[in-house]
Amino acid sequence: MNSFRISLASGALAVLASCATPTSTNNQAGQAAPPSPLAQVETPQRGLPAQTLNVGECGLFLWTRREQPEFIFFSKAGSDDALLWIDGAVADLNRVALGGDIFGQQLTEQDFAFGDGRMVELRMEPGEQLVGGQRVPEASLTVIDAEGWRTMIPVAGVTACQPEQ
Repeated sequence: MNSFRISLASGALAVLASCATPTSTNNQAGQAAPPSPLAQVETPQRGLPAQTLNVGECGLFLWTRREQPEFIFFSKAGSDDALLWIDGAVADLNRVALGGDIFGQQLTEQDFAFGDGRMVELRMEPGEQLVGGQRVPEASLTVIDAEGWRTMIPVAGVTACQPEQ
C-alpha cells in the first residue's frame, strides 16, 4: 500500500512538473515568436479626451449616468462651440438657442446643432456649489435626428473654472 502511495505521489509530481515547465518562445531559427494577436489589439477610446481650461476660463463637463460613466460633453463658458462624444466619435456642435436659469456661467437650457442637421437639446438641474464650480447632478442630452426621432442620454457633471494665479 505504501509503495502504491509513493508511485501515485511521484506520478502526480511528474504531471505537475510538466505543466509548470516553461516553453520556449523561440522558433526553429532561434528568433523570438511574434507577440500574441491579443496583445496588438488597441483599446478603443471611450468618451471625449481630457479637456483643459486656461486660467480664468470656465467649462461644462458632462458624463453618462451609467455604471461605467463616459465623458461625453464639453463646452467652454462664453463660447457657442461644444464637443459631444456620439457613435464612437467626437462631434463638433454649435449652440443655436439658450434659455432657462443662469448657474455657474451656464444656462439650464441649451440647444446645439450638428453640421449634418441633427439637433441636441441640453437640459440641466443645478446642484450644490463646489470650490471653483457647481455640480450638475441631473441633466439630459436629447439628440434629434433628421426624421424627428429623439434619443435621450441621461448625464451628470460639473461646471468648473480654472482659478486665477
